[in-house]
Amino acid sequence: MCQASTKICECGQGEASIHFINNVLPENVVRALHCPSCSKKVEFDKETMIEDNGWVIEFEIEGARLFAKDMGVDEKEVTPEFVFDSGYCTWVGYTPSDRTDSFEEKKAIIDLAKTDRKRYFEELKNWSISRVNRLSDEGWRKAIKETA
Repeated sequence: MCQASTKICECGQGEASIHFINNVLPENVVRALHCPSCSKKVEFDKETMIEDNGWVIEFEIEGARLFAKDMGVDEKEVTPEFVFDSGYCTWVGYTPSDRTDSFEEKKAIIDLAKTDRKRYFEELKNWSISRVNRLSDEGWRKAIKETA
């Protein structure tokens, strides 16, 4: 079972949907969230933070290391990159707002399911591939890793 929550950034202008795979880490592992507007004012600490296309997540990394055994790794391996890239605390989807963005983008395609299922599946496949490529080109970490 997985958990997702919505976090508001420090300046209150942005929000992100965050996914916690298998409920291994508690929500309070996210110490702070900074959108592109407020991240500019933050001194980046690579020991506790990860940056993704202007967004910064600050982790309570020492707390996350308490769950290393549950993640199947040595506590030294628990870094911000590991936590984010392994899905233990990451975006729901490819971006902070992907949950809503992808739904909005798919609306036109979804209507095809009622009238032309073959075309629906083809359009959905094409949309998915082009979307990941676009997000990768925009610099989103998870999309880049998927297209690499």
